[in-house]
Amino acid sequence: MIITITLNTALDRTLRIEQPLVVGKLNRATSSHLEPGGKGINVSRAIKALGGDSVALGFCAGTNGRIMKDALTSADIHHDFVDLMGQTRVNTQIIDAQGGHTEVNEPGSKLDDADFLRLLDRMDQYLDEGNIFVLAGSCPPEFPMKNYRKLCKTIKKAGCKLIIDAQGEMLLAALEFEPDFIKPNIFELAEAVGEKPSVDPEVVVVSARKMLDMGAKAVCVSISQEGAVLVAKNEPESLYCNCNPKIYDEGAVGTGDAMVGAIANSMHKGLKFDEMARYAVAASRASARIAGTEMATLKKVYEVYETTEVYVL
Repeated sequence: MIITITLNTALDRTLRIEQPLVVGKLNRATSSHLEPGGKGINVSRAIKALGGDSVALGFCAGTNGRIMKDALTSADIHHDFVDLMGQTRVNTQIIDAQGGHTEVNEPGSKLDDADFLRLLDRMDQYLDEGNIFVLAGSCPPEFPMKNYRKLCKTIKKAGCKLIIDAQGEMLLAALEFEPDFIKPNIFELAEAVGEKPSVDPEVVVVSARKMLDMGAKAVCVSISQEGAVLVAKNEPESLYCNCNPKIYDEGAVGTGDAMVGAIANSMHKGLKFDEMARYAVAASRASARIAGTEMATLKKVYEVYETTEVYVL
């Protein structure tokens, strides 16, 4: 079973405008689309689009929270949220006719210790050895790192697998518990190892291997249109995977979440390392073809899968 955890859930609103966004002026939207969001929830949506199943855990609040749960239920995505006072945040993405993306994300609601303990209680029924947990996205305002560490420790102590998609202090905290997979992009990777970002796979692989030394069992570094680099402690070869020809982003938001969903699905199915690399990059690049945060279906992913190439670094 795959379980995703989203500490800072959201509704994602996508607005489309016909002209480039003009700051300080009236911009009229031609369409508006609202769907469940937050990185862990997006991973659950990706897993569903790929034909898999997961349970989405996290927090929701108010009318927005009910909208989120109803939307997930309609999409046949299982969820088990802790209800809070207040309102689930709304993240807004504005897309213009030229493909420009502007994002405005709300911070989310502060949690108290009782809320966090309720999440731990909710998690308890899913802590079966071999289950895969995906802990993805930002923390709510003023969320203590001791609680983030507690989540990671609880999951690993139960013998479950742990995938982390986080940055900064959260990523470094998770490394203390030897996560089974982490998925930084080149900027998050550079920050973690104290280097400058690079799109050169030969440079990226050196930094990625430093993450193995810091505690990760496997690392997938996304390099936007350039694909991804994957390394693992139990794999002798480092891999670079990309599509030929390259696919450029129509819908940049959610492509990393699609990649994480594919990694989780690959682990659940027991795919080989090189197959996982192709599957993850294909899921990300197929989703990049779709504007907004819609996730690519398995059929669309396999169309891209056939164009992927894997190189040994």
